[in-house]
Amino acid sequence: MTSDVRAQQVTPLERLELRDALQDRWRDQVRQITLLSLARYDYDTVEDIVCPSGTIDVTSLDGLIYQARARLEDLEQAMRRLDDRSYGHCLRCGEPIRFTRLVQVPEETRCDQCAAPTHAPHNGSSDVSIA
Repeated sequence: MTSDVRAQQVTPLERLELRDALQDRWRDQVRQITLLSLARYDYDTVEDIVCPSGTIDVTSLDGLIYQARARLEDLEQAMRRLDDRSYGHCLRCGEPIRFTRLVQVPEETRCDQCAAPTHAPHNGSSDVSIA
């Protein structure tokens, strides 16, 4: 085990650092949802909304609101896992998630291996059966 893989041994100070990061991201998401919802409300009857990158249609705006709400839920679940001490372990395999990964993405739910696009199970067996 490297010193970086220490999810089950997170110090109280690191736990506070992770909680602060989660709360900061949570507040940012609430602000984003508020701004997107206000834009949606104000321009409900307008076909296109002007934004810094050009125009955005109302359907796309609804999609952004949906994504922001999903991310908010991910952050809330991460805070619950932090409270019940299951935070920092991969939800797929149960292995610890690197502390530096958690600092970068506090709502992360998967270890490096499970998050890889070509995920191979930790035990070396394949998820795919060949007939």
